[in-house]
Amino acid sequence: MEAGMEGQYGSKLVVFVGAESTGKSTLALYLARQSGAESVPEIGRFIWEDKRGQLDAADYVEIAERHRDAEDTALAQAQGPYVFVDTNALTTLLLGRCFGQVPDPAPPALLRYAIDCRTRYLHHFVCADDIPYEEEPGVREHAGWRTRIQKLVLEDLDARRIPFTVLTGTVEQRAARVMQVLGALPA
Repeated sequence: MEAGMEGQYGSKLVVFVGAESTGKSTLALYLARQSGAESVPEIGRFIWEDKRGQLDAADYVEIAERHRDAEDTALAQAQGPYVFVDTNALTTLLLGRCFGQVPDPAPPALLRYAIDCRTRYLHHFVCADDIPYEEEPGVREHAGWRTRIQKLVLEDLDARRIPFTVLTGTVEQRAARVMQVLGALPA
């Protein structure tokens, strides 16, 4: 397994992926607060809200670039072992295609960011869709969409041969599993 990106104090990126309303944001913030670590929010959500969902392929490239910049900044500031990241360029690419806003082939820059995800993170954690779906009209689709996207996320990780761990249960149960998996990874 690749070691992933490392900050100046040895911090490593740990990413949470999955469909919308699976607890990625909540878990990243929870773990950061519990351990005094840095976290990176889902940058795409801010751009999505600013543009009311009317994005094009260039916007998805911007999302990936700004998210990468936020990760790099968090790594530079981190003093603990991990930086917890909500989402990555793989999910950005996948959602752009599902919404029909990113053509096939996707912009080369977006593809590069997505390909980099294989080695950029210490580990990928997939937040399962076993928690209640939170409606957010105008921002989120619906529970059926979440199930469809969740399946695509898992298939994409498998196709790219990216190791991952599926997280289920409460925030506390998920956080405990994250720390257990991270503790068992080679140094």
